Amino acid sequence: MAPVRTTIVVTGTVLVVLYAQLMYVVTQILTPLSTVPGRTLGQIAVAAEAGGEPVFTPLAVALPLVGVALAAAVLVAAIMFPVFRTEWVALAYLALLVCGLPAYLGVAFGVGMSLGDLGDVLPIGGSDSEVWLVLASTSFVACFLALGVGAGILVHRAGRGVGKLAAFRPAR
Repeated sequence: MAPVRTTIVVTGTVLVVLYAQLMYVVTQILTPLSTVPGRTLGQIAVAAEAGGEPVFTPLAVALPLVGVALAAAVLVAAIMFPVFRTEWVALAYLALLVCGLPAYLGVAFGVGMSLGDLGDVLPIGGSDSEVWLVLASTSFVACFLALGVGAGILVHRAGRGVGKLAAFRPAR
């Protein structure tokens, strides 16, 4: 595998795995602790269970794992099938990072609503962890990079087609 492709595959996989881990930490640890200050996760979990609120759900674990599984699939495809161009491999990793933000917002919205509904049982501080901005920034940067890579692919393809068009001359 070429050094550039190896760098893209390793960096892309590591970034998606780190993104997924941070998504889990923000939704399942930092947000509950900052929303209900002075309480432990165990106390919050007991109050949530007693109130019937789904703060700690399997979806918050499964969704980041889907991202990791997709990154692993891109990794395996990039290694096993060199027919996939390096630009497309990079675009796949960038797309995973872009799609991480809607996934995070979906999980975080449910967690936030459940924590808000616990206001009768626990003193809610109302604040939220600002670490989610790292996830949002990463997704926005990945979006702009994906647009750049996509534009580069289009320009490259258009450049290849110009020679063919110039060589074609209709009969008069």
